Amino acid sequence: MPILNSDLRKEFLTYLNQPESCELFYMYMKSEQLEYVLEFYLACDGLKNLINDKKTQSSIITLIYKYYLSNRKSLSSSKIFSLPDYLLSSIKQRLIKHEYHVRFYEQAQEYVLKYMLQMCYPKFFIEQQNLPQTKRQALTISTFSPMYKRLRSFTF
Repeated sequence: MPILNSDLRKEFLTYLNQPESCELFYMYMKSEQLEYVLEFYLACDGLKNLINDKKTQSSIITLIYKYYLSNRKSLSSSKIFSLPDYLLSSIKQRLIKHEYHVRFYEQAQEYVLKYMLQMCYPKFFIEQQNLPQTKRQALTISTFSPMYKRLRSFTF
Protein backbone atom coordinates (compact mmCIF):
# COMPACT_ATOMS: atom_id res chain seq x y z
CA MET A 1 0.00 0.00 0.00
CA PRO A 2 1.56 3.36 -1.02
CA ILE A 3 2.08 6.07 1.56
CA LEU A 4 -0.31 8.98 1.11
CA ASN A 5 1.09 12.51 0.94
CA SER A 6 -0.70 13.44 4.16
CA ASP A 7 0.77 10.39 5.91
CA LEU A 8 4.26 11.23 4.69
CA ARG A 9 3.78 14.83 5.81
CA LYS A 10 2.69 13.75 9.31
CA GLU A 11 5.58 11.30 9.54
CA PHE A 12 8.09 13.94 8.46
CA LEU A 13 6.76 16.62 10.83
CA THR A 14 6.81 14.13 13.70
CA TYR A 15 10.36 13.27 12.75
CA LEU A 16 11.42 16.93 12.81
CA ASN A 17 9.89 17.43 16.27
CA GLN A 18 12.31 14.90 17.78
CA PRO A 19 15.69 16.54 18.49
CA GLU A 20 17.78 13.46 17.67
CA SER A 21 16.07 12.76 14.36
CA CYS A 22 15.99 16.46 13.47
CA GLU A 23 19.74 16.53 14.03
CA LEU A 24 20.24 13.55 11.71
CA PHE A 25 18.17 15.23 9.02
CA TYR A 26 20.06 18.49 9.54
CA MET A 27 23.37 16.66 9.08
CA TYR A 28 22.02 15.14 5.87
CA MET A 29 20.82 18.53 4.61
CA LYS A 30 24.21 20.01 5.44
CA SER A 31 25.94 17.27 3.45
CA GLU A 32 23.70 18.22 0.51
CA GLN A 33 24.46 21.94 1.06
CA LEU A 34 20.79 22.54 1.86
CA GLU A 35 20.90 23.19 5.61
CA TYR A 36 19.54 26.71 5.06
CA VAL A 37 16.28 25.15 3.81
CA LEU A 38 15.71 23.28 7.08
CA GLU A 39 16.92 26.24 9.16
CA PHE A 40 14.43 28.54 7.42
CA TYR A 41 11.61 26.04 7.96
CA LEU A 42 12.43 25.75 11.68
CA ALA A 43 12.77 29.52 12.08
CA CYS A 44 9.30 29.98 10.56
CA ASP A 45 7.95 27.25 12.81
CA GLY A 46 9.39 29.06 15.81
CA LEU A 47 7.79 32.30 14.67
CA LYS A 48 4.38 30.58 14.67
CA ASN A 49 4.90 29.57 18.30
CA LEU A 50 5.41 33.13 19.53
CA ILE A 51 2.87 34.77 21.73
CA ASN A 52 1.15 37.86 20.32
CA ASP A 53 4.04 40.21 20.99
CA LYS A 54 4.17 42.41 17.87
CA LYS A 55 7.60 43.85 18.65
CA THR A 56 9.18 40.40 19.01
CA GLN A 57 7.37 39.16 15.90
CA SER A 58 8.58 42.06 13.79
CA SER A 59 12.16 41.63 15.05
CA ILE A 60 12.22 37.92 14.24
CA ILE A 61 10.51 38.43 10.86
CA THR A 62 13.17 40.99 9.97
CA LEU A 63 15.99 38.72 11.16
CA ILE A 64 14.67 35.78 9.13
CA TYR A 65 14.46 38.00 6.06
CA LYS A 66 17.97 39.38 6.50
CA TYR A 67 19.52 35.98 7.14
CA TYR A 68 17.74 33.86 4.52
CA LEU A 69 15.95 36.00 1.94
CA SER A 70 17.57 39.38 1.32
CA ASN A 71 19.69 39.95 -1.78
CA ARG A 72 22.18 37.18 -2.50
CA LYS A 73 21.13 35.13 0.52
CA SER A 74 20.58 31.40 0.22
CA LEU A 75 16.81 31.24 -0.31
CA SER A 76 16.80 34.09 -2.81
CA SER A 77 19.75 33.13 -5.00
CA SER A 78 21.01 29.58 -4.46
CA LYS A 79 21.38 27.49 -7.59
CA ILE A 80 20.51 24.34 -5.62
CA PHE A 81 17.19 25.59 -4.20
CA SER A 82 15.63 29.01 -3.83
CA LEU A 83 12.14 30.39 -3.41
CA PRO A 84 10.29 31.51 -6.54
CA ASP A 85 10.25 35.21 -7.39
CA TYR A 86 6.52 35.61 -6.71
CA LEU A 87 7.00 34.51 -3.07
CA LEU A 88 10.06 36.70 -2.57
CA SER A 89 8.19 39.67 -4.03
CA SER A 90 5.17 39.05 -1.81
CA ILE A 91 7.39 38.89 1.28
CA LYS A 92 9.17 42.12 0.33
CA GLN A 93 5.84 43.91 -0.13
CA ARG A 94 4.60 42.81 3.30
CA LEU A 95 7.89 43.94 4.86
CA ILE A 96 7.54 47.37 3.24
CA LYS A 97 3.98 47.64 4.55
CA HIS A 98 5.03 46.37 8.03
CA GLU A 99 2.41 43.62 7.92
CA TYR A 100 3.95 41.57 10.71
CA HIS A 101 2.17 38.54 12.17
CA VAL A 102 3.08 35.00 13.25
CA ARG A 103 2.05 33.54 9.87
CA PHE A 104 4.13 36.05 7.88
CA TYR A 105 6.21 33.37 6.15
CA GLU A 106 3.50 30.71 5.94
CA GLN A 107 3.46 30.41 2.12
CA ALA A 108 7.25 30.29 1.91
CA GLN A 109 7.42 27.76 4.73
CA GLU A 110 4.87 25.55 2.97
CA TYR A 111 6.85 25.78 -0.28
CA VAL A 112 10.03 24.75 1.56
CA LEU A 113 8.21 21.91 3.35
CA LYS A 114 6.92 20.51 0.05
CA TYR A 115 10.43 20.65 -1.40
CA MET A 116 11.88 18.78 1.58
CA LEU A 117 9.06 16.21 1.43
CA GLN A 118 9.46 15.56 -2.29
CA MET A 119 13.20 15.91 -2.81
CA CYS A 120 15.11 15.59 0.47
CA TYR A 121 13.28 13.34 2.91
CA PRO A 122 12.90 10.35 0.54
CA LYS A 123 16.64 10.41 -0.28
CA PHE A 124 17.50 10.84 3.38
CA PHE A 125 15.22 7.95 4.36
CA ILE A 126 16.84 5.64 1.79
CA GLU A 127 20.30 6.70 2.94
CA GLN A 128 19.37 5.97 6.57
CA GLN A 129 18.06 2.53 5.62
CA ASN A 130 21.35 1.73 3.92
CA LEU A 131 23.53 2.75 6.88
CA PRO A 132 24.91 -0.07 9.01
CA GLN A 133 23.17 -0.27 12.40
CA THR A 134 26.30 0.66 14.39
CA LYS A 135 26.86 3.84 12.39
CA ARG A 136 23.18 4.78 12.75
CA GLN A 137 23.42 4.40 16.54
CA ALA A 138 26.56 6.54 16.67
CA LEU A 139 24.78 9.30 14.75
CA THR A 140 21.86 9.45 17.19
CA ILE A 141 23.88 10.99 20.03
CA SER A 142 22.37 14.46 20.15
CA THR A 143 24.26 17.71 20.40
CA PHE A 144 21.79 19.65 18.25
CA SER A 145 18.88 21.71 19.46
CA PRO A 146 16.34 22.62 16.76
CA MET A 147 16.11 26.34 16.12
CA TYR A 148 12.40 26.51 16.82
CA LYS A 149 12.99 25.32 20.39
CA ARG A 150 15.46 28.17 20.94
CA LEU A 151 13.18 30.77 19.35
CA ARG A 152 10.56 30.13 22.03
CA SER A 153 12.91 31.47 24.68
CA PHE A 154 14.02 34.65 22.88
CA THR A 155 13.30 37.90 24.63
CA PHE A 156 14.04 41.23 23.03
